[in-house]
Order: sequence, then C-alpha cells, then structure tokens
Amino acid sequence: MGTGLSSGTGRSGRHLPRRDDPIGSLTGGLCERLKLRPIRGGTIRGRNRRVDALMFAATVERAAAGLSHRGMCLGDVVGVLAPLCPDRFLATFTVMAVGGRALLLDPDASAESHAAVLSETDTRLLLVDAQFSRTALELAERSRVRQIIAFGDALGTTPFEELLMPSPDGNGYSPVRGLFDNGVLGYESTGDGILTTLYPHSDLMARFSELRTRLELTAQDVVAIDERGDEPTRVALVALALWTGACVVTGRDCEPPEGRPVTVCCDPEPVRIALPASGR
Repeated sequence: MGTGLSSGTGRSGRHLPRRDDPIGSLTGGLCERLKLRPIRGGTIRGRNRRVDALMFAATVERAAAGLSHRGMCLGDVVGVLAPLCPDRFLATFTVMAVGGRALLLDPDASAESHAAVLSETDTRLLLVDAQFSRTALELAERSRVRQIIAFGDALGTTPFEELLMPSPDGNGYSPVRGLFDNGVLGYESTGDGILTTLYPHSDLMARFSELRTRLELTAQDVVAIDERGDEPTRVALVALALWTGACVVTGRDCEPPEGRPVTVCCDPEPVRIALPASGR
C-alpha cells in the first residue's frame, strides 16, 4: 500500500459550508448528528470486525480526549501503523480530532524507511495494530517515539482501550472544535531524503465536498476501500460514508453485507460503479 503522496492535489481548499458539514475535523459533530438520525447509521467493516457508525464516532471522541490527557498537543505528528481496516481509520480520525497530524505509515515498507520518516517528522507517539507491536518497539529504539498505543494486547505497549477511560484527575476535556491545523501527513523518499506533504483540514474538506457532490452517496450505498487511490482521498471518502450512513468495507478481503453489492470504490479515484440495491 503506497503512501507516496503527491503535493499537487488540484483541489481548492475553499468550499461553501453546509449545516451538516464536519466541524474542525472530519468527524467533528458526527456523533451528535448520528444520535439525531431517526434510523440507524452505517457501519465500517474489516475482515474480522464490524463497528457501527455511532460507536465509531463516539470512540473517536473518547480516544481523542485520552490522547489529550496523555499530553498530545495541537499540531503533533502521530504515526499510524496498521493494515487497511477499521482501526486504521479510527486511529487517523482520533489524531485529527485532537488537532494532530496523522502520519499514515505503509505496513509493507522497510524498518529503515519507517525510522527515517519518524525521525524526520519528530514523531513521539505511534498508534499500531498489535501485529506490528514488535516492529513499533524496534522503531522506538531508532527514533524519538516514546509512546506506543496498540489495538489489542501486546507486551511493551499501552492498550488503546486505556484511552477510553475517564480522566484520572476528573478533567472534563472534550475534543475542541475548529482545529484547522490538523490533517494527514504524506511522505515519499527522494534522493535528498524524506519529502513530507501536509494535507490540512481545508484540503480534506474540499475532497469531502467534491465527493459528496459527485458520488451522491446514500445510506443504501456500500463503499469499498482498498489500497487503490491516495491516502487523503480514502480518508475523506470514509468520513463522507460515515456522515451519509453508508456501509464501508475495508481491505480487499472484506466482503460486503449479504445481499448488498459494492456501489462505490476507488479505481484509483472514487467512482460509482452501480446504483444502491434499493435504487435498482
């Protein structure tokens, strides 16, 4: 899965805001919107996991508060090392909800490549899938990473679930709205070293708005996310699906819900390939 992202997006950072637009981060306000929705929202699925949209959004907010309690500050870079699955997006949206920059690492890249980009971006915190915990611990020895938070149990790491616990000092922090310094940090190796590109909230929102207009997603859609396309567009598409109530399936080996065909996928740009089942 490539993470070499081009700096030229060809998309304007300006868009006309709507009443149901995300606020501050791509999931800002999503929890409140889903609570008010008269029918159940969508889901995000991996090969062995299914999370409904409201639970996903609520977990992002609680985990964002947990990261803040652990000292994460606005503009901090946080590495995410996980396969294409719900946890990868959960980590990404959590980082952005605290005003941070999610550095989405390629699971197939070498340890040397990972260590180089972590050092270049002064990353101090990693969110990792448990299967990469040993790799993460090795990277901590070769970079300035000091905290490793894992999805699942892994020796030497902090379980992600600890982020969801109440603040020990009773602090009632909740993720701040209007954090426009957040985003996705892309990178590529060049002859002169590591080149990083920040895709800020304005860029992600422009992609979100473009996809909303072009794809016209509905709650009956099934959106397939795999290694095709670029990271910022995948992140914007998943956010749009969550706001719309559509079902998201992640990874090439994740099957859609029984009886529901995939209607939108990245190839490499997001395209509609069929009408939703109810629209046939």
